Amino acid sequence: MQNNIKHSVYIETYGCQMNINDTGIIHRIMLDNNYSLTDNISEATIIFINTCAVREHAERRVYNRIITISHLIKKSKYKIILGILGCMAERLKENLFSFNPFIDLIVGPDEYKKLPTLIENCFEKYLKDIAVSSNNLEDYGDIIPVNKSSISSFISIMRGCNNFCSYCVVPYTRGRERSRSNLSIIKEIEYLVSNSIKEIYLLGQNVNSYSFNEIDFSQLLGNIAKNFSNI
Repeated sequence: MQNNIKHSVYIETYGCQMNINDTGIIHRIMLDNNYSLTDNISEATIIFINTCAVREHAERRVYNRIITISHLIKKSKYKIILGILGCMAERLKENLFSFNPFIDLIVGPDEYKKLPTLIENCFEKYLKDIAVSSNNLEDYGDIIPVNKSSISSFISIMRGCNNFCSYCVVPYTRGRERSRSNLSIIKEIEYLVSNSIKEIYLLGQNVNSYSFNEIDFSQLLGNIAKNFSNI
């Protein structure tokens, strides 16, 4: 790492609740790999933009934000890593590198676990890198996201979509539909309840399609109710 600086991660999130939940996953991955988090962009040596590709307006906002952040990077006396994450990264891939020379990383929604290694390569070897391979097995069920709210939290019970609607890019940016295990969902709820969370929202592109080992969405709700009926 550069000059033994303790690297701080700043993330801006655009788009839906799933992106908000993904930011929590990224936060947890970074904390587990000894990075710190900051809500102040001027304190960060790693800046991530977690992007949305569903609407053109959201992408325009990201493009404008990249330009603004690049001016901040120019003025810094330290190396700052700029990473474009999420759906826009998956949709546009290496084309984002040509948009702005200050972009160091492009990482899709299924590749967040690679971030610590990719960042290390950026700092140590000054390499730009891209990780946008689809992984229709990855559900991040082994990671409990960082939740900054003291009242409510999102839980992603499934990822991806199989519907391929003509107006929607989700199946192309988030991959095919896959559901998390019932046990991993219950474990995450237990963690949230133990931290005094009062409201929990189950997320998915289409939660009615939830299916894991013959447990469907209605049975999942029943299992949750059974496990937490005494709260």
